[in-house]
Formats: sequence, structure tokens, C-alpha cells
Amino acid sequence: MNNLKDYEEDIYKCSRCGLCQFVCPVFKASVNECAVSRGKFNMLNGVIKGELSLNRKIKSYLDLCTGCNACKDFCPSKINAKEIFIAAKAQYYKNNKISLKEKIVNSYVLFKTALCCAFIFFSVYRFLRMDKIIKKFEKYILKTGLPGKRLVLLNSLAHTQYNQRTTPHNKNNMQKAVYFEGCFNKYINKQTENAVKKILNNANIELIKKDFECCGVSYLNDGNIDAFIKIANINLEKIDCDFDYILTDCASCEEVLKTYKDYATLPNAQKVCEKTISVVDLIKKIKFVCNKNLKIAVHKPCHDDYDFIDIVKNIDGITYVEAEDFDKCCGFSGKFALQNSEISRKISKVKAQHYIEKNTDIILTTCPACILGLNQGLAEIQNSQKPEVMNLFVFLALYCTPTEY
Repeated sequence: MNNLKDYEEDIYKCSRCGLCQFVCPVFKASVNECAVSRGKFNMLNGVIKGELSLNRKIKSYLDLCTGCNACKDFCPSKINAKEIFIAAKAQYYKNNKISLKEKIVNSYVLFKTALCCAFIFFSVYRFLRMDKIIKKFEKYILKTGLPGKRLVLLNSLAHTQYNQRTTPHNKNNMQKAVYFEGCFNKYINKQTENAVKKILNNANIELIKKDFECCGVSYLNDGNIDAFIKIANINLEKIDCDFDYILTDCASCEEVLKTYKDYATLPNAQKVCEKTISVVDLIKKIKFVCNKNLKIAVHKPCHDDYDFIDIVKNIDGITYVEAEDFDKCCGFSGKFALQNSEISRKISKVKAQHYIEKNTDIILTTCPACILGLNQGLAEIQNSQKPEVMNLFVFLALYCTPTEY
């Protein structure tokens, strides 16, 4: 991994044109110059020259970023701001005494404990059918203000749209795919995994399950590289079998798994990077027919490509509508939403309004965090007719029939 000093030339290339302001969702919501790449580069330039100390204050400004990479796509110099910010935050952890609060927040033991508690909580929550109850009285709960909005958002995690389980077919000469299920499937709600298994059941693919840890995305984005490398190596050690590819249904997990080769120390990191694919890659040539006349819009996660949108457009029996800024950040971005709740909610609200204006029935996406972001935005808007947010694979399993493989 490069040090901050290695990016001195890239930071110098910034012409301070301000075009990043035009596309930065955080700047639009906060009108804070420190939110955009230009402002952060000014600070990091001072750090490199020794004029500023990379302290907790500057780290907090670096955290004021969803990692959507819109600034890179729009930058005339094509500067990879996200990569630079990760390097700067890594230097912060290396050179500063970490506070007790930061140690607690960054503790993987605590994170894993929280996930295990979440698994128990949501299992009991669904057993008591609380997700059904909250869903039924949602419009009244939202009138209670922020606590009600948070309860509705929590309920969106638990609410199960698809709960059928599929018995896999046993065939000869099946391709072997190590399935990286991700934290959401493993601890919160298995509906996407169940949907993926149904979709792929006739695709001559054997899914191999391993007891993986989190992909480590939050630690990578936070610049906590030592913790990220530890998690990456643990996951790589568990891939101890023959496989044709590593399969994931989460856009964020796919992106992070492909970075293992740049950080991890185990020899199979390069192969894992090369063999990691999304479920979208396997099904993009499959033709689907929807059994219900629905008006469908999509949200493209920042870490995904446009292939899944082509799948949606080619589904027979639906009406596809394109919402404004469908490929722009939803504002959630995991840890960012916890650290900058007000800004995150503002971004999500603007995003959700675009879909309501299109009068869509369902919004499809491929990222669990984006589902939260979209639901967060919808909870901010008082409207009786709101679209349902759904994972693409859940929608295909619930409403569609494949006509050819």
C-alpha cells in the first residue's frame, strides 16, 4: 500500500477547479468546503509539507466522504481521491495515539459481538412477527418523528420479502463457486441468499459455503489497514478448496474482495481477486419474465457497474422507468451514516424523492447498504404512496421466471 507521501504528485495535480463540488453528495447536503476533494487536498498538501498535523480534526474531515468516487469520475485529472483519503487515514492511525473511544469503535471483537447479537435480535424479532406489525402501522409510526423513522429503518432490515428455501440439484460436471455470503445474509436477513440459490438452481453451479468473516470494507474505508489485513487473511485461509470462482451478491463485498491482492499476505490473494464475480455476471444472459405488471426503477450502487440495469431492462412484463440521478450515491455508506446522520438523511431524502416523482412500484438495487439508504430517504418523506425497495435477486426469485439459461 502507498503512503500519503506517494500521492504528493496526485494532490499537486488538483487544479482547484471546484468541479468536485458539482458532483459531491456530501457537499450538496452540507455546503462544507471540507467535504469536497479540493478542500481535503488543501489540508493534505499542508500535512505533506509539514505545515499541518494529521490530527483527529483532519481525520474527521477525511471521514466526511461516502466513498462514491463521483469526484474521480468527474475530475479532469482523474485523481483517485478515495484511495488518497484511505492512505491519509492509515497514516493517522500509524502516527497518532488512538483514543479509547476509537479503539472501542474499531474493535473487531466488539463488531463481531454486535453482529452475533444482531442475529439473535432479528431472529426473535421475526419470530414475534414484529416486522409484520411495524410494516402494517408504518405510516403512523413515521408521524412520531426521528425515533419512528429509525424504527421503520430498523424494520426494513428485518422485513423478509422472500423466505423460500431451495434444495440444490446434484449434477455431474458442475462448476464450483465459493459463496461469500456477506454480513447481511449471515447475521441479519438470509432472504437474498435464499433468492440467489433459487435463481442459480438450474444453472449447473455448486455453491460452496464457508464460515467467512466480514469482507472488511468498513476497516478499509476507515484506513485501519492492520485490522483489514487481518480480516482479509482470515478469509483467504478459509478458501482451502478447488473452485471456479468466488461468488458474491453484494456490490461492496465484490469490490473489497478484489482489493485483497493489494493488502493481504497470503499467496492465494491474487487468484481470489481474479476469480471474484457477482451473481449478476452469472445471470446477465438469462432472460426473465415477470408474472406481475410492475413499474420498476433501479438504483445503481457506487461500487457496481451497469450490467444489472441491463438485466432489469430486459425483463418481459415490466415497465422500466429511469429516475433522476439513479446512479448517484444514496448517502448511507455504512459507517458514514452513523458518523454523519443528518447529512446522510439529507442525501437519502433527495434521492428517494426522485423515485416518488416517478410513481414507481419497486426500486431495485444490489447493495444491502443502499437498500438501507433508500429506505432511510423514503422514511423522511410524508407520502402515502411510496415504492418498495428490493434486492434485485429477491425480486427475480419472487416475481420472475427464467425462460432460458
